[in-house]
Amino acid sequence: MKAKNKMIKGLTAILTAAFVLAGCQSGNEPTSAEASASAAAGTPTAGGQLNFALSTVIANDILDPQKTGSPQNSRIQRNIFDSLVEEQPDHTFKPWLATDWEIAPDNKSYTFHLRKDVKFHDGTPFNAEAVKFNFDRIGKLEAPGVAKNDIGSYTSSEVIDEYTIKIHFATPFAPFLTNLSKENLGIISPAAVQKYGDEFSHHPVGTGPFRFVSYTAGTEYVLEKNPDYNWPPSSAKHTGAAYLDKIVVKVIPEEATRVGVLQSGDVQAADIIPPQNIVSFKSDPNFQIYQAEMLNYNPAIHLNSKRPLLTDVKVREALRTSLDLDSIVKTVYLGTYDRAYTYLSPSLLGSDASLKDEWKSSIEDAGKALDELGWKKGSDGIRVKDGKRLSLEMIDFYANREKRMDVMALVQNQWKKNGIELKITSLSVGAYTERSKTGDFDLWIGSQYGADPDVFRSVANYFDFNDPELAKLLDQAYGELDREKRVAIYKQAQKRIFDQATVIPVYVFPYTVGASKSLQGLAFDAHGFPLFYDAWLKK
Repeated sequence: MKAKNKMIKGLTAILTAAFVLAGCQSGNEPTSAEASASAAAGTPTAGGQLNFALSTVIANDILDPQKTGSPQNSRIQRNIFDSLVEEQPDHTFKPWLATDWEIAPDNKSYTFHLRKDVKFHDGTPFNAEAVKFNFDRIGKLEAPGVAKNDIGSYTSSEVIDEYTIKIHFATPFAPFLTNLSKENLGIISPAAVQKYGDEFSHHPVGTGPFRFVSYTAGTEYVLEKNPDYNWPPSSAKHTGAAYLDKIVVKVIPEEATRVGVLQSGDVQAADIIPPQNIVSFKSDPNFQIYQAEMLNYNPAIHLNSKRPLLTDVKVREALRTSLDLDSIVKTVYLGTYDRAYTYLSPSLLGSDASLKDEWKSSIEDAGKALDELGWKKGSDGIRVKDGKRLSLEMIDFYANREKRMDVMALVQNQWKKNGIELKITSLSVGAYTERSKTGDFDLWIGSQYGADPDVFRSVANYFDFNDPELAKLLDQAYGELDREKRVAIYKQAQKRIFDQATVIPVYVFPYTVGASKSLQGLAFDAHGFPLFYDAWLKK
């Protein structure tokens, strides 16, 4: 089955379990009118240094795409490492380092034909042996990030000739091409790995438009353009080397400080802009807002159906119906984030917008349902049944990331009005991980970055949703390469999750970058990561 773009239509993809980090834009275009207008503001000019403020610390300073799953790391790594294929916003695929490919009739192997003009930053050649090295290395890593999950049932790589390689799988693996387009499966230099060993994470070498120069632990990362670069993906607006000479990424977690350095001109761009500043920047002639929808499992409240108070689906439904999520999202995000109705972000394959019609919000109806179930309000207003209070504990370690605790404070208040007590417990990462593994929690709020709807299988497996029917649907979709059939399965899964009321989606998370009007041409890949290749600074 030939896959020169056309024949490959419909195959999409997966991500895996790593907690981290929405109408999808066309990869390279900002969603805001301001940014769209600025993109046409003049002829690109080469040169200059872009200072970019990043909101979250780079996990362990790792810039080895095969050893991390953090979106923050990926925002730097995407510009250092190229992929074999490029995913389009419509979930089709185009060539990048691979010129074309075929899929075997049994769907268990892929043959890739590679470009012959590509070199790594260290001058060594990109070829089939390099690709084989990458896949074999991922399979052997003791502590991989998400990459090992991204290769699924991979068994081996077969070098056919210098620029042809065949990738073998034990079973059909539907998410493969989407995963292959992610930077976590971006191609790294075998020579550099052999040279640096474990320190490769701090000396990353790829084939991308920018090469790594230096870093200051936890605070700053410096990239410079690769002067030999001439193999951009099809979505790029030009060929040859990048316009920018240098990129300096500065880690600034504090929101006010990050916005302040952008306003002062110390940086030309900053990410994860707070809602109130998004609103103000959109009306400020000196600034612009770029937004890209992240491919992820929408931030949602997860109810642990194994806990005594939450085993009854009617109780879980009442908890959901008690909430006015429209008002919560509008209050917290000021119209800058959309309300979510399903666990898959709108840009993910199979996201079912029709579930919006299934939702209802009524504190009165929820109260009647709880009354009928025997949950009566006590003297302090909290419902009681058989001597037990309807008191739930939420565990968290993110602090107020994306203002999630502001969301939960409003949830807490709305539930209290209906006699439901919510206690919020903040934990260290280690304590959170331990309690989540043992199921010692009633609920949590979170999301998971994922390039494919299979992302939810990772969540379901990790937290054990106690739903064999859902598990069966998710496993079925994992191996289904027919696009229409796969979408149908995920719609069944989303309806199943809604009917079981174990997940309450809250909002759709967009990746937001505030920038000076001097920054032109900033783009995003189909997964929501910034691309600096076409970016330039207006003099």
